Amino acid sequence: MAFTYTVTITHYNTPSLLERMLKSIPERDDIQVIVVDDASHEKAKDAIAQLYHKNLQVIYTPENHGTGYERNVGLDHAQGKWLIACDCDDLFAEGAFDVLDKYKDSDYDYICYCVTCLDEKLVPTGRHLRSDDAVRNYIKEKTKTSIKYFKFWNTEPWNKMVSLDFIKRNGIKWEECRINVDVYYSFQLALLAKKYMAIPDELYHFVGDNNSITRKKRSIEREFGFYLAQQKRNGFFKLLGYWYPFSRPDWLYLFYLLKKRGIKETVVFYNYRKKHWHEVVDARKKFVHLLEGIEKNKLLDC
Repeated sequence: MAFTYTVTITHYNTPSLLERMLKSIPERDDIQVIVVDDASHEKAKDAIAQLYHKNLQVIYTPENHGTGYERNVGLDHAQGKWLIACDCDDLFAEGAFDVLDKYKDSDYDYICYCVTCLDEKLVPTGRHLRSDDAVRNYIKEKTKTSIKYFKFWNTEPWNKMVSLDFIKRNGIKWEECRINVDVYYSFQLALLAKKYMAIPDELYHFVGDNNSITRKKRSIEREFGFYLAQQKRNGFFKLLGYWYPFSRPDWLYLFYLLKKRGIKETVVFYNYRKKHWHEVVDARKKFVHLLEGIEKNKLLDC
């Protein structure tokens, strides 16, 4: 069977949220649904085994590798013309695929759509995601500035459907890490796509979680992980000549740490950074190869 869409969903220990996401996807012959479970507990796996959706495939990874690895596993099993990579705690808006059907026969490399933010009770929060603002501003006007933000601040995978043929032809993958896993994938789309568009329809619901690990106080080691993720972007944007807010200078990170953690823990962080400086140097080179063969002067052409 030829699928129009492949929806990949990453999951870890939240089967009730996964069930909610599955219910938001229409039961259609042309929609392939792939759930990649990242070594959940047995109780969660038992709950997943009770879930049903047309054309559902559940893949269990034997060890916990993180979201980047999960997304690549889902990609490897994708058969649809279009790929949409999602998180299990979000959901699609009602009628989302009816809207996407209008573009299913197009030859775009990817198509972005808009997102609404909901709280845990699925009530709109009025919050605006940075990536969604970039998409909406691009829809309003096509300028070099709006294109820059659309390409390089729009780093979520679930607000776009991407041609699987385009992905395969260009060998596009996710970075198999645990922090900011979607940036590497999104930068490849931004650099390699020749034909893309954005539509104003709100087709996806991002559901906020007050217990999200990104909102909790981080250990020094995890804080350093987020710092390294920014250094990857810093090295990349330095070569593009994009400065703040794309690149984040160290003095800005210093003020952020002082405000968030206080003087004592900030000192601990910078001592930790000093001991792991080689990782900082390596991180700044991590995404540089993506720019090989790219005509930088044409990236922001309208």
